[in-house]
Amino acid sequence: MKLYVYDHCPFCVRSRMIFGLKDVACEIITLPNDDEETPARLIGKKMLPVLVTESNEAMGESLDIVKYIDETYGSSVLKMSDNPEIETWMEEATKLIYPLAIPRWANSDFEEFRQDAARQYFVNKKEAVFGPFQRLLEQTGIMVNEINAQLEVLELLFAQQERDSGHFSLTDIRLFPLLRSLSIVKGIHWPPQIDAWRREMALGSRVNLNDDIAI
Repeated sequence: MKLYVYDHCPFCVRSRMIFGLKDVACEIITLPNDDEETPARLIGKKMLPVLVTESNEAMGESLDIVKYIDETYGSSVLKMSDNPEIETWMEEATKLIYPLAIPRWANSDFEEFRQDAARQYFVNKKEAVFGPFQRLLEQTGIMVNEINAQLEVLELLFAQQERDSGHFSLTDIRLFPLLRSLSIVKGIHWPPQIDAWRREMALGSRVNLNDDIAI
């Protein structure tokens, strides 16, 4: 199998996670961010992740890939129910996480941005949606304070939920990539339970955090 991804992309992280959590072999291929031809050839549009299965069928949509791998290879690990409170938390937190993370992704050494044209392609696309990156960076202090307060709320939600070692939920699959996205931002205060969980998930899913390149 082959999985086409961008390293920074939280949706790609979702699909990468299930291979690590289930110990299923897959070749991970990072595309330049301006490569429109490859995903268009595989699934008809520029969107990653894309999985090419062992039967040579191409599949997009991160959660479809997650469910396919979980159901097809060995016993399911996605046996826990979704957590509606954390799902609601994510909806609100995303409004801060992406404006914080996206301009930092553009200035980082991810493989998909190694070529200047690929990096500029990303900048042009995202600034058209989020506005000038410099303006977002100037708001860092305010947004970091706000997301740190929201992380304290998430810590309380973590304290209320029961965990079953070795089993996960789609909430976990959605949450870890968001926290990984946030890990590229300096000044984030990680409450103890959240910090332990994100590190445990990084190890189990074999997806690195970005604390070491935080800016």
